[in-house]
Amino acid sequence: MTVREWIAQRTPPPPVVLSERMLAALAGDADLPASRTADVCLAAATRSLDVILSGNCFTREAGGALDLLTVDGLAAYAFEHASQLGSMQSMQSLDALAVRGAHQLGLLMTQRV
Repeated sequence: MTVREWIAQRTPPPPVVLSERMLAALAGDADLPASRTADVCLAAATRSLDVILSGNCFTREAGGALDLLTVDGLAAYAFEHASQLGSMQSMQSLDALAVRGAHQLGLLMTQRV
């Protein structure tokens, strides 16, 4: 199973336009093994947020709302995937992902805003 297939199996499914935007943000990473979902979704969320902040695209007219929903959806899927493993090791992985995500996204905010 690939990251793309894992996302396609989410219930309830995201709106089509949001799913398309998340897959576009993942680019080639969408075809990586599903075991990498947490990492690649977090990386895509970080890249997408960097584009938003760099371009000052915060208004609805600039597509900012959908862009922010894309970042949110990718981050949510990263944490959902990490939390599904259910073992003590996965809880440690989830903790590490949360720390890494907070650091990466927070660093972008302080650099760009």
